[in-house]
Parts: sequence; C-alpha cells; structure tokens
Amino acid sequence: MPAKTRAAATDMREDILSPAALSALSPGVISAMAAVGAAVIKMHKAEMAKRPEWFWHLFAKCEAKAARIAEQAAHGPHACGDATFIEVYAKTMPTLLLKGLETAHTSRH
Repeated sequence: MPAKTRAAATDMREDILSPAALSALSPGVISAMAAVGAAVIKMHKAEMAKRPEWFWHLFAKCEAKAARIAEQAAHGPHACGDATFIEVYAKTMPTLLLKGLETAHTSRH
C-alpha cells in the first residue's frame, strides 16, 4: 500500500478509526490489529463485563491512538512499512488500554 494512502488513513484526529481509514490499511495490518485487539479484550474481560459501553469507548480511543503512533513509526528512516506498523501497534495498544484502565480506577476511588 502506498505510504501516502496509509498515512491518510491514520492521520485523523478523531477518537476512533473510520471505515475509510480502515479501508486504506493493508489486509495484513487489519488482521494483525484484530489479533492484538482480541488478545487485549481477553486480558480485560472482567473490566469489559463491568462497564461494557465505557470499555468499548476506551478501546476505540486506544485503538486510534495506537494506529497513529504506529503510522508515525512506519515512516521512520529504518522502518519496514507494514511490519513496523504491526510491531509498534502490538506494543502500544495493550499499554494504552492498561493506562486508561488504571487512570479510570484511580479516578473512581
């Protein structure tokens, strides 16, 4: 996928990835994002069961932010395009969600 197309997909400043943004990503990237998302959800099933609407809102925000960070990394001087995107996304998404959950727990108590 051309870098310009992928950059347009994740350069949004919204809290969620739009269908247009997702359609600009390669099938490999989409598949990897889905696998990472499923693993993150599995790790936090209890929190999701307690407050599902809030959890999905937080998940969408973290997903979009992780995609923006990964996109920036994929354009680095030593980056390998989709491979770098997937690697950075897989490292960033779980961390962002955990931070969001921790912040929510400390603000509620």
